Amino acid sequence: MEKKTGLHTLDKKDEFIGWPFYDKYLEDETYARPSQEDIMCEVQLNSLSTHEELRPRVPEKTFYSEIEKYKDSWVPYLQRPGFSNNREGLMLWGLEGDTPGDSMSMPDARKRTKNPNLKESDFSHPTQFYKDMTCLHPVCEYFSPLGRTYIIKANIGAFFPPHRDFPLISRDCFRIVAFWGNVRDYFWETDGQRLKIEKGRFYYVDTRKTHQTHMWGSDEPSYHLIMNIPKTWDNVLKLMSLMQR
Repeated sequence: MEKKTGLHTLDKKDEFIGWPFYDKYLEDETYARPSQEDIMCEVQLNSLSTHEELRPRVPEKTFYSEIEKYKDSWVPYLQRPGFSNNREGLMLWGLEGDTPGDSMSMPDARKRTKNPNLKESDFSHPTQFYKDMTCLHPVCEYFSPLGRTYIIKANIGAFFPPHRDFPLISRDCFRIVAFWGNVRDYFWETDGQRLKIEKGRFYYVDTRKTHQTHMWGSDEPSYHLIMNIPKTWDNVLKLMSLMQR
């Protein structure tokens, strides 16, 4: 007699499925398989805190003097029908030929290029916006070439709902962020921990973990830089070298 276990196979369309990682693995057994360098890098990054303060800073006065040229150039960031989300952006490092208003989100870039397999590290070309933002060059060039790197202008009500950027350890980039403007009313939380923001300061943030943001203030926007750093052993050691003692 066949023993009944009470278990059943989930249908691929079952609502229990969130990310199709396993389906992709069934299609290609090499999918998401970490390399030796992936494992080395992730083990070292796991020694860091969820938020890690770094030594570099860019004074707000310098940042504002350079970004003023682009005050009328901001484009909506990842707007979705039926949702009001008051956020804008400009691209610093994108795909070859990108203008500062192109490739502002990965879904947009994949749709535009008809390439569903684009990775963050594919966005390795500086735009004119980057060339004009010379105050960011010392940190960016330290890790150059970068992956998809951009600035978000968070106006009142702007938010990112709880999400993970790429939870697999085979991710191709890790992230560094920096902030200017109204950081008093800007909220960033990762894995239940609120990031204590200092203007102009750079931070490593473990965006494999669930994080969310919200802009509550109305007197001025908040600006935050998102750097995607190609995950190589060299770059992990460079990151470690920028940490506070």
